[in-house]
Amino acid sequence: GINAEHDIQPIPEFIENLQNGGFDTYIFFGACGSSTEPWQSMDSFHVRHIVADDEAVGGFYTNAMRWNTDNTKAYSEIVDEIKVLPLNDPQIDDMFVEAMGLWIEELPIIPLTEAVKLLPFDETYWTGWPTKSGNYVQPATWWGSAHIIIHNLKPAQ
Repeated sequence: GINAEHDIQPIPEFIENLQNGGFDTYIFFGACGSSTEPWQSMDSFHVRHIVADDEAVGGFYTNAMRWNTDNTKAYSEIVDEIKVLPLNDPQIDDMFVEAMGLWIEELPIIPLTEAVKLLPFDETYWTGWPTKSGNYVQPATWWGSAHIIIHNLKPAQ
């Protein structure tokens, strides 16, 4: 087992501790970002986001866990290579697998949940929603996917 203490904090105190390295471990959604490609989520673990122990990180998704090892540096080099490639470049898949091999070897965070959502769409008034056969983007209408869905909608006849 893990020797852990349950410490529920008010949001301002929690965020301050999160950004200033005030936890040995914590539960938080610290790796969100990508909805159409992996780069943004991967970039959140980039070595350039590491700050000194007495400094606050720049946000929730900027290596708040302060992952800083030789693997972090190698991982960051791959993330830099992915950054300059166009979306859907076939090289990204192999680069992602290589980078995640480094990440999984040290597991700087432990994913605890996956938020499965039921997202029904109705084509009475609009068509072009993501479907199983036309899965052009994550069907959730938040963050980076909503505008993609909106630009694919057409009035129903």
